[in-house]
Amino acid sequence: MIITITGKPCSGKGEAVAYILKNYDFTKFSGGELFRKIATERGIDILELNRKKDISIDKLCDEEIERIGKRDLNKNIIFDSRTAWHFIPKSFKVFLDIDEEEQISRLINSGRTDEIVKLSREEARASLNERWNLENERYMMIYGINNCNPKSYDLVLNTTNLTIEETGEKIMSAYREYVEKQK
Repeated sequence: MIITITGKPCSGKGEAVAYILKNYDFTKFSGGELFRKIATERGIDILELNRKKDISIDKLCDEEIERIGKRDLNKNIIFDSRTAWHFIPKSFKVFLDIDEEEQISRLINSGRTDEIVKLSREEARASLNERWNLENERYMMIYGINNCNPKSYDLVLNTTNLTIEETGEKIMSAYREYVEKQK
C-alpha cells in the first residue's frame, strides 16, 4: 500500500522517508527531487521556479505521480510530494507540521546550498513563507486543493520536538493501524 507524505518545508519529510526506506520494505518517489531537477535544468533555484508559476511543470510532476499511483497501488511505495495525497486517493496520507522557529533553525542548519545559502533568521522566515504561500496558491489555482487542510490527511504529525526515529515510527504505527482498518 502507498504512503503519501507532505508537509511544511523543513518538517522532516525527506528524513522520515529515508528512515522508512532504511527500516521497512518501501521504495520511494520524490516529487521535490523531480521539481528540483527541472529547476536545475533551467538554471534556477526552486524558489525562482515557484515564482514563475509555470503550471506545465506541476502538471508534468503530478501526471507522473498519478500514473505510478494507479499502476503500483498494491506496492509499498512512499511518495514524498506536496500533492501526491490528492492524486493517489487510496494512499495513507501523512502531513508533517512544524513550529516556525524550529523550521527556520532547520533551514539555516540544513546546508541546502542548492536553495539557500547563509540566511539570517528573518531572511529564512521570509523565504520559507514565500515558498509555502506560492506553492499553496499554485495548488489552489491549478487543482482547487488546500494543502493545509488537516481533514485531507490520515495522520497530521508535528515534528518540532521529535527525532527522525520517533517521526518514522509514529508514521509506521499509524500506517499499520490504517492498513488493518482497510482489511
